[in-house]
Amino acid sequence: MLNGYVAAAVTPFKSGKLDLAAFEKYIHHLSIQGISGVVVCGSTGEALALSLQEKIELLRVASKLIDGRVKIICGVIDPITANCLELIKKVEKFADYFLCISPFYIKPSSDQIFQHFRILGENTRKEIIIYNNPGRVGREIDFDTLKKLYHLPNITAVKECSTNLSRYAHEYMRMKEKFSFLAGNDEMVCAALAMGADGAISASVNVATDLCMKMYKAFQQKDMERFGILRDTLAPLHELMFAEPSPAPVKYLLSKWGFMQNELRAPLTPITKALEERIDACAERIGLG
Repeated sequence: MLNGYVAAAVTPFKSGKLDLAAFEKYIHHLSIQGISGVVVCGSTGEALALSLQEKIELLRVASKLIDGRVKIICGVIDPITANCLELIKKVEKFADYFLCISPFYIKPSSDQIFQHFRILGENTRKEIIIYNNPGRVGREIDFDTLKKLYHLPNITAVKECSTNLSRYAHEYMRMKEKFSFLAGNDEMVCAALAMGADGAISASVNVATDLCMKMYKAFQQKDMERFGILRDTLAPLHELMFAEPSPAPVKYLLSKWGFMQNELRAPLTPITKALEERIDACAERIGLG
């Protein structure tokens, strides 16, 4: 079962095109840091700004570079079932999991959400992670729907971006025999772990890998004093990584450290100078870079 820290990878661009040389350097760096997996073409990877062919190329490169060291998770960020199926079929040989968001914008019913995931699961041999993100979708996947999805054969994990921690404490704990529950909001990882989460899919781990891994290990070892110190150390960084639309803050630090250009696709733009200064001060204070 999937656990620990998974990096929500960004997508490097240069002059408007994929920067595959930068992507190779960056993905190799992530894959040797002790994390459990990497999400390619997820929300943090600007999935909605990528063409199908670009997504295929990114998954191909990641699969070749990682070579089984960590799990490769392909983000499936599209509200239309047929589009999701097309991506899944094209990259299935490169991915270990598919991270599939609940359909957004079209406001589907609970049964339509269930049928969407059922169809995806029936059309791949790989495992599917349900992506519950009510902030982006507009509604939560309710417990009754989740319980129905639990019984489908290759739906095995949930990335939880709800701020309702009782979802872990109540229904989720009854499903842990099969499901992994992964926190999706960096600022809530510690609370989610305390409520029973198995790990996190994180943006912050891109730039604070060592600190995030140490915090997770401290929790696993029940070293609550160490866990608390690292929690408090990371808290300001988590806030800054989302102070302006993601992934711009993460990409700023990665560009400053030479991994890639500080370039995003419109309508996203690089962060403001004011936020740069705040991030620089935080990074220096906690020893990043």
